[in-house]
Amino acid sequence: MAAPDWMSAEFLKACLESTGDSHQEITVIGFTIEPAAPPGNNYGCIVHRVKLEFKYVGDELNVQSTSLIIKSPVVGGFMEGFSDFAIDIYGREPKYYNEFISETYKIEKHDIVPKHYISPRPLCVVLEDLKTSGYLMADRHELLDYEHCCLYVKASAKLHALSIAVYKKRPDVIESLVEERQVFAEKFQETFRIMWLVSLKCMGAYLEDKPCYKKISDFIDKACENDNLHQLHLQTEKENYPIKALIQGDPWCTNMMFKYDDAGQVVGLKIFDFQSLKFTSPIRELVTFLGASPNLEVRETKLDDLYHLYCDHINTNLEKFGCPERLSYENLKSELIFQSPLVILIAFMMLPFCIADGKADMESLLTEDTLKRPIKESPAYKLYEGKTFRKLYPKVLDLLAEEGVFEYLMQKMDQL
Repeated sequence: MAAPDWMSAEFLKACLESTGDSHQEITVIGFTIEPAAPPGNNYGCIVHRVKLEFKYVGDELNVQSTSLIIKSPVVGGFMEGFSDFAIDIYGREPKYYNEFISETYKIEKHDIVPKHYISPRPLCVVLEDLKTSGYLMADRHELLDYEHCCLYVKASAKLHALSIAVYKKRPDVIESLVEERQVFAEKFQETFRIMWLVSLKCMGAYLEDKPCYKKISDFIDKACENDNLHQLHLQTEKENYPIKALIQGDPWCTNMMFKYDDAGQVVGLKIFDFQSLKFTSPIRELVTFLGASPNLEVRETKLDDLYHLYCDHINTNLEKFGCPERLSYENLKSELIFQSPLVILIAFMMLPFCIADGKADMESLLTEDTLKRPIKESPAYKLYEGKTFRKLYPKVLDLLAEEGVFEYLMQKMDQL
């Protein structure tokens, strides 16, 4: 992966001088660039690690060193169809750090996200390199145990509460982060609809030789009919939720890093990757995280504990920040069922994608051409044949059936 020409000493100098930590001018002595994410851990952007040495002007004898993570837009490939929407896709995250996070610090100093730098290129994000501080990324094939999940749930609840508090004082900051051009929203929804169908067809093909899953196969047939499931999901998108927060939208385990003590116990967390922001029910984020990131043991035995933990922490933080909103456990459970279309999307598409053996073929998930040939011949179906997939499925589907997700959605589709 060749580094772009603009990633120069001048660019790095501007980033380092943007923080306000020091008013001194900087001279970059030298730097090296390398890929920062292995194949399969990142799709929506290009991520470089830049290790550099620099001096402060007037203190030339004291050589400093640091390491930065630089995220820039994907060019070509599956993003080719979205080339007209670069600002819609990549313009949010820099603003998230520069505007929203800066506002949250006025309410409470926190370290939930990495330190950020202001980039001279408006669609690029420049962050501290968490690896140099001892943070590690979880294995996306092993997924997260209960202790890791607890750290995320607590941090996410605080970010949600902070966004509710920011919205009361600076609604313009939140609104600017989630506003969409109509043409982009329409393009996204059509791509999303195709992704629904491809994932449903793939899961149906996976189940076709498993007669004991006929009820789920029947559900898939009905979900594909007239885009029924997608229509139900659109209804949840339009719901006027009593509590709204700014959500990350993509909380799979490669969008966070963890820190450990000398005994190997996880003690810290930082969350990153904020390209998919929405201002909606914060429970959507919880649903997405719990569908995409926990291991099987957590899914089987600890979900209720995490529901209570989330309620406790968002309510504690809302009270601390002077917000009257509260989330009861009963309301959370009720909304979890209402979000069942999202639950299916995560179980049928997002989780298989997250645990892919290697790098997934994104284009095959997003194009209608995939639906015009036998689905098992598509690159998309490889996600449903992977080593980790075979460990988790069909058990993941059994757990959803026990929760009544398929039964609820069949009833809702009958009402369309």
